[in-house]
Amino acid sequence: MAHRCRTRGTAGSDDGRTLTRSMPMQTIRVIVADDDESIRNTLAAILETDERFEVVAEVPDGYALVDVVAQLRPDVVLLDVHMPGGGVAAARALLAGPPVVVVAVSGETSPRTVGDLVRAGVRGYLAKGRIGPGFPDLVARCHQGEVLLAVPTAAEAMRRLALEH
Repeated sequence: MAHRCRTRGTAGSDDGRTLTRSMPMQTIRVIVADDDESIRNTLAAILETDERFEVVAEVPDGYALVDVVAQLRPDVVLLDVHMPGGGVAAARALLAGPPVVVVAVSGETSPRTVGDLVRAGVRGYLAKGRIGPGFPDLVARCHQGEVLLAVPTAAEAMRRLALEH
Protein backbone atom coordinates (compact mmCIF):
# COMPACT_ATOMS: atom_id res chain seq x y z
CA MET A 1 0.00 0.00 0.00
CA ALA A 2 1.42 3.38 -0.98
CA HIS A 3 1.56 6.18 1.55
CA ARG A 4 1.66 9.88 0.94
CA CYS A 5 4.82 11.26 2.46
CA ARG A 6 5.59 14.85 3.21
CA THR A 7 8.40 16.64 4.92
CA ARG A 8 7.79 19.02 7.72
CA GLY A 9 10.16 21.12 9.79
CA THR A 10 10.59 20.35 13.48
CA ALA A 11 12.69 22.08 16.08
CA GLY A 12 14.28 18.87 17.38
CA SER A 13 15.78 17.32 14.24
CA ASP A 14 19.36 17.80 13.08
CA ASP A 15 18.50 18.87 9.55
CA GLY A 16 15.31 20.70 10.45
CA ARG A 17 13.14 18.11 8.70
CA THR A 18 11.41 14.90 9.64
CA LEU A 19 9.61 12.49 7.41
CA THR A 20 6.08 11.75 8.48
CA ARG A 21 3.69 9.19 7.08
CA SER A 22 0.06 9.96 6.77
CA MET A 23 -2.78 7.73 5.76
CA PRO A 24 -3.10 7.27 2.01
CA MET A 25 -5.42 9.88 0.64
CA GLN A 26 -8.02 8.66 -1.80
CA THR A 27 -8.55 11.14 -4.59
CA ILE A 28 -12.21 11.89 -5.21
CA ARG A 29 -12.78 11.46 -8.94
CA VAL A 30 -15.40 13.88 -10.28
CA ILE A 31 -17.34 14.40 -13.49
CA VAL A 32 -18.77 17.89 -13.99
CA ALA A 33 -21.95 17.90 -16.10
CA ASP A 34 -23.35 21.29 -17.11
CA ASP A 35 -24.43 22.76 -20.44
CA ASP A 36 -22.79 26.10 -19.60
CA GLU A 37 -19.08 25.85 -20.45
CA SER A 38 -18.14 28.69 -18.10
CA ILE A 39 -19.87 26.94 -15.19
CA ARG A 40 -18.15 23.63 -16.06
CA ASN A 41 -14.79 25.41 -16.19
CA THR A 42 -15.45 27.24 -12.91
CA LEU A 43 -16.52 24.11 -11.02
CA ALA A 44 -13.57 22.12 -12.38
CA ALA A 45 -11.11 24.91 -11.55
CA ILE A 46 -12.38 25.26 -7.98
CA LEU A 47 -12.19 21.51 -7.36
CA GLU A 48 -8.76 21.17 -8.92
CA THR A 49 -7.32 23.70 -6.46
CA ASP A 50 -8.01 21.09 -3.78
CA GLU A 51 -5.71 18.05 -3.75
CA ARG A 52 -8.60 15.80 -2.68
CA PHE A 53 -10.17 16.05 -6.15
CA GLU A 54 -9.45 15.01 -9.69
CA VAL A 55 -11.87 16.15 -12.40
CA VAL A 56 -11.87 13.23 -14.84
CA ALA A 57 -14.37 14.64 -17.37
CA GLU A 58 -16.58 17.57 -18.21
CA VAL A 59 -19.83 16.74 -19.99
CA PRO A 60 -22.13 19.32 -21.65
CA ASP A 61 -25.40 17.32 -21.53
CA GLY A 62 -27.08 14.41 -19.85
CA TYR A 63 -27.45 12.28 -22.96
CA ALA A 64 -23.84 11.04 -22.98
CA LEU A 65 -23.40 11.32 -19.23
CA VAL A 66 -24.52 7.81 -18.25
CA ASP A 67 -22.10 6.25 -20.75
CA VAL A 68 -19.22 8.47 -19.63
CA VAL A 69 -19.91 7.59 -15.98
CA ALA A 70 -20.03 3.86 -16.81
CA GLN A 71 -16.71 4.15 -18.63
CA LEU A 72 -14.79 6.36 -16.18
CA ARG A 73 -16.37 5.23 -12.88
CA PRO A 74 -16.11 8.53 -10.98
CA ASP A 75 -16.86 8.83 -7.29
CA VAL A 76 -19.01 11.95 -7.72
CA VAL A 77 -21.05 13.50 -10.53
CA LEU A 78 -21.92 17.18 -10.29
CA LEU A 79 -25.20 17.40 -12.20
CA ASP A 80 -26.83 20.52 -13.60
CA VAL A 81 -30.58 20.28 -13.17
CA HIS A 82 -31.72 22.09 -16.33
CA MET A 83 -29.16 21.05 -18.92
CA PRO A 84 -30.43 19.00 -21.88
CA GLY A 85 -30.92 15.44 -20.66
CA GLY A 86 -30.25 16.47 -17.06
CA GLY A 87 -32.39 16.73 -13.96
CA VAL A 88 -34.39 13.98 -12.32
CA ALA A 89 -34.19 11.54 -15.25
CA ALA A 90 -30.40 11.83 -15.39
CA ALA A 91 -30.08 11.42 -11.61
CA ARG A 92 -32.20 8.26 -11.67
CA ALA A 93 -30.28 6.82 -14.63
CA LEU A 94 -26.93 7.52 -12.95
CA LEU A 95 -28.02 5.99 -9.66
CA ALA A 96 -29.28 2.85 -11.43
CA GLY A 97 -25.75 2.19 -12.75
CA PRO A 98 -22.38 1.72 -11.08
CA PRO A 99 -22.11 3.22 -7.56
CA VAL A 100 -21.73 6.99 -7.75
CA VAL A 101 -22.61 9.98 -5.59
CA VAL A 102 -24.78 12.46 -7.49
CA VAL A 103 -24.76 16.09 -6.37
CA ALA A 104 -27.14 18.50 -8.10
CA VAL A 105 -25.63 21.93 -8.72
CA SER A 106 -28.18 24.39 -10.00
CA GLY A 107 -29.42 27.94 -10.08
CA GLU A 108 -32.92 26.46 -9.75
CA THR A 109 -33.76 26.29 -6.06
CA SER A 110 -37.54 25.92 -5.95
CA PRO A 111 -38.70 23.58 -3.16
CA ARG A 112 -40.41 21.35 -5.72
CA THR A 113 -37.26 20.90 -7.83
CA VAL A 114 -35.09 20.32 -4.76
CA GLY A 115 -37.60 17.75 -3.46
CA ASP A 116 -37.79 15.99 -6.84
CA LEU A 117 -34.01 15.57 -6.94
CA VAL A 118 -33.82 14.41 -3.32
CA ARG A 119 -36.55 11.85 -4.07
CA ALA A 120 -34.51 10.71 -7.09
CA GLY A 121 -31.61 9.97 -4.74
CA VAL A 122 -29.11 12.82 -5.06
CA ARG A 123 -26.76 13.14 -2.09
CA GLY A 124 -26.59 16.91 -2.28
CA TYR A 125 -28.28 19.89 -3.85
CA LEU A 126 -26.02 22.92 -4.02
CA ALA A 127 -27.12 26.32 -5.28
CA LYS A 128 -24.83 27.78 -7.93
CA GLY A 129 -24.94 31.01 -5.94
CA ARG A 130 -23.06 29.19 -3.15
CA ILE A 131 -20.11 28.18 -5.31
CA GLY A 132 -16.97 29.60 -3.74
CA PRO A 133 -14.01 28.64 -1.57
CA GLY A 134 -16.09 26.26 0.58
CA PHE A 135 -17.48 24.37 -2.42
CA PRO A 136 -14.89 21.54 -2.33
CA ASP A 137 -15.71 20.86 1.32
CA LEU A 138 -19.42 20.55 0.50
CA VAL A 139 -18.69 18.07 -2.30
CA ALA A 140 -16.32 16.10 -0.04
CA ARG A 141 -18.97 15.91 2.68
CA CYS A 142 -21.47 14.51 0.16
CA HIS A 143 -18.85 11.97 -0.93
CA GLN A 144 -18.36 10.95 2.71
CA GLY A 145 -22.06 10.19 3.10
CA GLU A 146 -23.67 13.41 4.26
CA VAL A 147 -26.85 14.61 2.61
CA LEU A 148 -26.54 18.36 2.04
CA LEU A 149 -29.10 20.84 0.84
CA ALA A 150 -27.22 24.12 0.47
CA VAL A 151 -30.10 26.08 -1.01
CA PRO A 152 -32.21 28.87 0.48
CA THR A 153 -35.37 26.74 0.10
CA ALA A 154 -34.05 23.63 1.88
CA ALA A 155 -36.40 23.90 4.88
CA GLU A 156 -39.47 24.23 2.66
CA ALA A 157 -38.34 21.34 0.45
CA MET A 158 -37.87 19.12 3.51
CA ARG A 159 -41.25 20.16 4.93
CA ARG A 160 -42.92 19.16 1.65
CA LEU A 161 -41.08 15.83 1.58
CA ALA A 162 -42.12 15.10 5.17
CA LEU A 163 -45.77 15.81 4.36
CA GLU A 164 -45.65 13.21 1.59
CA HIS A 165 -45.01 10.43 4.09
